[in-house]
Amino acid sequence: MIVSAYGWQAALIECDPNEVSALSSTCLQSQLFTEVVPAECTVLVCWDGELSIARIEQLVLSVTPATEANVGRLVEIPVRYDGQDLDEVAKLTGLSKSEVIELHSGTTFTAAFAGFAPGFMYCVGLPKVLQLPRRSTPRVKVPAGSLAMADTYTAIYPLNSPGGWNLIGTTDVQMFDASAQQPSLLMPGDRVRFVPVSK
Repeated sequence: MIVSAYGWQAALIECDPNEVSALSSTCLQSQLFTEVVPAECTVLVCWDGELSIARIEQLVLSVTPATEANVGRLVEIPVRYDGQDLDEVAKLTGLSKSEVIELHSGTTFTAAFAGFAPGFMYCVGLPKVLQLPRRSTPRVKVPAGSLAMADTYTAIYPLNSPGGWNLIGTTDVQMFDASAQQPSLLMPGDRVRFVPVSK
């Protein structure tokens, strides 16, 4: 991991994407920082007062793979695997639709970082065979609650919005509520399972 000063009271920690959740959790638990912002392969930390880069490096060294196992809640989201692109995903992967569903729903994902829209949480852990590129032509409108995959990620669109990911299912679970104390259902570090339902 590489720690670089990022202004007067901030540092950017570069790390392997698989280390982001554990690093972010460790930084939050340390109570040294006023803000911890995880991204794909970085964690930005901000603080008040004085804090040396050496102290942050010391904290970073305490992060181990075992830390990852203790990160986040387990959130189970009921999903109807009825997405517009499910047939195409099966064709491109060489799997049957039921195999795609079994593989996706049998995986425990990790909520890595938020982006694109409020409550849109990029979840990592997508099995290699399901890692497909974004659609060549994005849709103008993807309905809120659409379960999608692209590249190494899976996510649920929290709002009606444009999007170019492969749609494989839908959920009625509200992913973002601006009036809630915790507006986003998922937080970085949460473990996520998609549970198949028929209705």
